Amino acid sequence: MDAVRSGWIPGEIVLLVCNRSEAGVLKRAKAAGIESVVAVGCEQMVRACRDRQVDLICLAGFLLKVEPALIMAYPNRIFNVHPALLPGFGGRGMYGRRVHEAVIRSGVKVSGCTIHFVDEDYDHGPIVLQATVPVLAEDTSESLAQRVQEQEHWLYPQAVRLFCQERLKVKGQQVQILPEKNGEVTVRRALLSVFDKQGLVEFAKGLQKMGVEIISTSGTARILKKSGLVVRPLSSITNFPEILGGRVKTLHPKIHGGILARRKDSQQCQEAMRHGIEPIDLVAVNLYPFAETAAKARSAWEPEVIEQIDVGGPSIIRAAAKNFEDVAVVTAPEDYPIVLAELEHSGGRLSLETKRRLARAAFQHTANYDAFISHALTENRVESRGTFPDKLNLELVKSQDLRYGENPHQRGCVYRFADAAPSFEQLQGKELSYNNLLDAEGAWEMVSEFEEPAAVIFKHVTPCGVGTGSNILEAWRNAWNADPISAFGGVMAVNRAFTADLAEKLSQHFMEVMVAPAFESEAVEVLRKKSNLRLLIRKAPASQRWAVRSLGEEVLVQEPDREILRKSDLRIVTRRKPTSEEEQALWFAWVCAKHVRSNAIVMSAAGRVTGIGAGQMSRVDSVRMAGQKMAYWLKSNPKPEVLVLASDAFFPFRDGLDEAAGLGVTAVIQPGGSVRDSEVIQAADEHNMAMVFTGMRHFRH
Repeated sequence: MDAVRSGWIPGEIVLLVCNRSEAGVLKRAKAAGIESVVAVGCEQMVRACRDRQVDLICLAGFLLKVEPALIMAYPNRIFNVHPALLPGFGGRGMYGRRVHEAVIRSGVKVSGCTIHFVDEDYDHGPIVLQATVPVLAEDTSESLAQRVQEQEHWLYPQAVRLFCQERLKVKGQQVQILPEKNGEVTVRRALLSVFDKQGLVEFAKGLQKMGVEIISTSGTARILKKSGLVVRPLSSITNFPEILGGRVKTLHPKIHGGILARRKDSQQCQEAMRHGIEPIDLVAVNLYPFAETAAKARSAWEPEVIEQIDVGGPSIIRAAAKNFEDVAVVTAPEDYPIVLAELEHSGGRLSLETKRRLARAAFQHTANYDAFISHALTENRVESRGTFPDKLNLELVKSQDLRYGENPHQRGCVYRFADAAPSFEQLQGKELSYNNLLDAEGAWEMVSEFEEPAAVIFKHVTPCGVGTGSNILEAWRNAWNADPISAFGGVMAVNRAFTADLAEKLSQHFMEVMVAPAFESEAVEVLRKKSNLRLLIRKAPASQRWAVRSLGEEVLVQEPDREILRKSDLRIVTRRKPTSEEEQALWFAWVCAKHVRSNAIVMSAAGRVTGIGAGQMSRVDSVRMAGQKMAYWLKSNPKPEVLVLASDAFFPFRDGLDEAAGLGVTAVIQPGGSVRDSEVIQAADEHNMAMVFTGMRHFRH
């Protein structure tokens, strides 16, 4: 009944004959609208079958011997199912539980079931199909009966389907199964085994509506059955259960043979038929979530991560993609409706072009999956201090298309590592641009350096304002005042929740992007008036992954610059030591200089930048630029009590120190290491500057 309803059997059930009035199948037949009669004689049965133009009679639990008159009326057109491998364990009195008890007593290692044509003898007649079931050491008659019955439920409809397709040819006691006729539906059996269940039920329903038999495994099968679909368990084909906690399911010759057999190769088809291999025409498989699991783990070598390395899935996908002329392979849920539409339009066939496209996508899918596993297991993060691998495989997935790249004539999009979530969650605003994202990432990396409330404003991939304070509003005010002209149209990040009072202040200025770990609801209401303003949530800290940059036909790879020297490691090189106020300001300026484009100079007071010189070809020019910025700053701010300077690399000449002294700088922090360090130190001493060496530089190109 199930196989006919699903379209798997191209026929109709027209009559149910039962010799027990209390049998439950009578109720089911009535519900299905199938006519039924109880306890009729042989002549009545023959007449009833002929009146309804019956082609095939199927016995199932009919525990009476069929009379010769019925056999003569329907020669080789009566099926019976027997719960063992005939000719063993058959004959008079061998039925039901008795068969399984006899099997266990005999000590045989294999049992099964048989579909055969009925003749005058008990459990005799030409055998149509058989399926094996292993007899386990711990088996009881009940447990063996359950597994045998599972096979019967799939083998019997298969035999009926073959009969309805006119593919059974009887010669004496031999039954030959004929190949399918030209014009049959190409996709008639599908294997569905997916981790991502998106769109699965709709896809399976569409296939089953077209008469496609659905084969599935464990979790996938449960969901499909719960949705009312008829699902054939994989074990009914392999005659072997899922083992090792599900590690071994699809790795079996009857599965891979059903996929890899070339339909146009008569020798392969005969070989497959000889070994009882059923062709599989469509495979829908996607893989265990290794990337997602690895992203949450401390190490990719943890057992729960390794367990997410899919073995059977990639094998199935590659097999189907290799045999693309005969088998369609679907790895992406978004392809389900496309495949269904073509199957419905073309009578169950897919074009060669479609199958090639699906095969390409499948190979890309498994290649990316394997590449990411290899990538993850190289431990290519900052924690690893080993050598870089000889081969670096990166799996990247597209996050979004961009309106354009750096300029309108350049196309652009965003890719992310397969194990990573998108960097930002956008609450409102226009579509993000290439440059927006560069500045947003830079601002977030910089603001994340500070433990106290901090605000950073980026413009053209370098900070133009940085400030800290007792609260986020004070931090913003210090950052904004550093260079309000450059801040116009900039990107700002804060390391605390974005507050309503800050939103009120910002609503009076033009900004492109705001980044924060959270936005108060009142702040969102205020900023909603600026509909184009992009609000981004970012909670994740700066990435510890290797930094990768394109270099024409090559890429540059390095560890990210995540180190900040400890204050105790600073080396004072001048006669005068910095005061505690100067020391605090120096440390703030040093953190800021790390994020400024080289040559980088940062002038600051405690907790606020007063001038930045960035990206100049000479260091002294960067000092002069920082001085110009400070001149603007002094127009709106009182002269700071403490003014210090940070340089991302050493001063090659004393001219930079002389220029800084003229601007009022009293303390300097720099890496040191120049051949003229002694001249630079002498210049600092002449100007009564305090100067400390870090021994570490922070070039940013």
